[in-house]
Amino acid sequence: MREIALALRSELYRPEEIQEFTKLADSSSKISHIFFPDIPGGQESIELCASCLAITKRVRMGSGVIRLLEHESRVLTRRLATIQWASGNRLVLGIGTGSPGANPSQTIEKMLALLEEIKRIFPSKFSDLDLAFPEVLVASLKSGIAIKSIGRADGLILNFCSPRYAEQLLSKVKNAGGQLKSVVYIKVFYSKSENVATRLLAEEFGKYDRLPQYHAMFERDGIADSVALMAAAPSNESIAVPDSLKRISIANPSSQELFEITEQFRKSGINIPCVYPYFGPNESREFKALVMKEITKEAFT
Repeated sequence: MREIALALRSELYRPEEIQEFTKLADSSSKISHIFFPDIPGGQESIELCASCLAITKRVRMGSGVIRLLEHESRVLTRRLATIQWASGNRLVLGIGTGSPGANPSQTIEKMLALLEEIKRIFPSKFSDLDLAFPEVLVASLKSGIAIKSIGRADGLILNFCSPRYAEQLLSKVKNAGGQLKSVVYIKVFYSKSENVATRLLAEEFGKYDRLPQYHAMFERDGIADSVALMAAAPSNESIAVPDSLKRISIANPSSQELFEITEQFRKSGINIPCVYPYFGPNESREFKALVMKEITKEAFT
């Protein structure tokens, strides 16, 4: 089975919409995973995983991602074990460092050491039922954290990068003697208005470009100037998205366009393309449901 994922960002949906779209994905047999991005100051992704696992039978749910160093090991271990017990081992643990601080290498090591502690104290049995430790995916923007994750995690989560960037990062992992599963978030923007969808895309690129680590990635990919130009477009003008950025993110895609972008990531070595839908602030529940039905029906095939 060609694995495909869906990301549901809680601040974009009402609770009943998340439940509706989760059930839709579970019933389609096309979607293998759903990831819930963890929103600082907002909804907590592990709790969203737990609530949605309770209303599904097949699809796997992942935190996408929690900042592991913010969690106390024994409390988190009990939460993970309980969810695995209740869901039939369908939880995926997506983790990241959060702010890397003044010494990123040290922060990464602290996170991975905490992961190893949680694995060590995770119970192999819970009320006489065998439990599996959740599959672990580490958020990775640079090859350093990816290489450090070899042998300590099961895979990587990449975000807002091009297929070329993903291929180069995965090649470095392979050259280091590692083999890790890979997920990539592909942000897709939807609106009944083409201009609104494109503006949302431009704003998201601009927001990420203000983060030093992402700006550096855009520079390495040769798209930083295009990102800056598009993000600076006056609000009363329509925006043309350069082809170089359409390799990373798209607005109001057709089924064919969605297929093509996910296939480009597959060819770069990504195992699980993850479509991450955004919607305009005034879009109706009916419009969102229509888009989600198309995504889960097509499943990028």
